[in-house]
Amino acid sequence: MQLSLITNDPEFSRSAEAAGIDRILIDLERLGKAERQAGRGLFLSDHVLADVPRVRRALRRAELMVRVDPLNVHSREQIDFVIDAGTDYVMLPYFHQLEEAQSFLEIVDGRVEPVLLVETAEAATILAELCRLPRLAEIHVGLNDLSLSLGKGFLFDLIADGTVDELCGVLRDSAVPFGFAGIGSLSRRDLPVDPELILAEQVCQGATRGWLGRTFRETPPACLSREVRMLREAIESWRRCDARERRRLRSRLVEQVRAARGQTSAARPRRPSRQGTAGPGPQREVPASTVSQPR
Repeated sequence: MQLSLITNDPEFSRSAEAAGIDRILIDLERLGKAERQAGRGLFLSDHVLADVPRVRRALRRAELMVRVDPLNVHSREQIDFVIDAGTDYVMLPYFHQLEEAQSFLEIVDGRVEPVLLVETAEAATILAELCRLPRLAEIHVGLNDLSLSLGKGFLFDLIADGTVDELCGVLRDSAVPFGFAGIGSLSRRDLPVDPELILAEQVCQGATRGWLGRTFRETPPACLSREVRMLREAIESWRRCDARERRRLRSRLVEQVRAARGQTSAARPRRPSRQGTAGPGPQREVPASTVSQPR
């Protein structure tokens, strides 16, 4: 799984790269975001265009991705700038219609890798059509905005009610690389939904792109390597799960999501025990952690 981290700090970008992060993501999206996410306490970026060349110069190995604004009259100018500044990927957020995605791809015009962020009910409905678009590199499903669009009170309801399972089925059938939700730190214990169970769900669904949450931006650079190593070990462990273990993990996750709906204080979740297809494997004790969403 390729791991991405949001930051506009060149020095921290270098630390993340050294720790094994595959991509740095600069987040330019602000158009309409504060209004639609009001009251959810979610991340609103202060990144600017000038951050793109600054971070590009800092990187040696890691790729650079830029999330631009939703399609608007200034999109071509914004996209042209970030491409000229050296990004490897451009991500289009919060679109509704197939024509918007097509227009985005036309602006990019094969110069870099285009990525779609599916986070509206309308975009989710046409997911199969989106997957067939030529030259599309990846798709990510953003649960925060998608849960708002679908009238859900809790973003992980989309996992519990089968929405994510249905979307991932379409994505797997298309063979388009994809990811969904965010990845929380495995060394923290703040929220009642265990982020390692979320990570297990991502791996078991076939996601190959991971978006690290805000807890990683709060992690001291000296600790990043350990955090990334823990993620890699967990990903490899869940990749070996058999069908029975996957059903057990899903049941545990749905149970926690349902319990968390009405929960107002943090609770320590019971850690999942990992096992491969050959049967139960050794259990690794990891502190319960926070589910930290990147958006």
